[in-house]
Amino acid sequence: MNDHPNVTTVNRMTPAILSQDYAVLASIFTEDLAFHMRGPDDWTGDHAGVEGFLGAVGRVFEATGGDVRFEQLFCIGADAWAAEWEHATLGRNGKTLESKNAFIYRFEGDRIAEMWMFIGADPEAGRAFFA
Repeated sequence: MNDHPNVTTVNRMTPAILSQDYAVLASIFTEDLAFHMRGPDDWTGDHAGVEGFLGAVGRVFEATGGDVRFEQLFCIGADAWAAEWEHATLGRNGKTLESKNAFIYRFEGDRIAEMWMFIGADPEAGRAFFA
């Protein structure tokens, strides 16, 4: 992607999420992080702080038994912002759900203060996958 410092921060985030490295996540996010998840009705919501973020993302890992793969398609940073596009593949009970997700990050200094996640899975396919 590019060499912007916000891209470096975003790229540190995914491995920290996968390894549940709270110390790294706490250094990446501001204490008052606002996480906005948008997508199928069951997943939509606003979550506060690292705990709220991990709770929302943790639901996906719990439902899939950890069968989650991410491929970053691009990430770009400018000023106090970054944007990312990813391809996610989830597995559950022999089923697969693919999703192209978009993320917008607002930074305060070198830390993510606000994050929007737009889930790109077909709503019907998502409901069937998690049923």
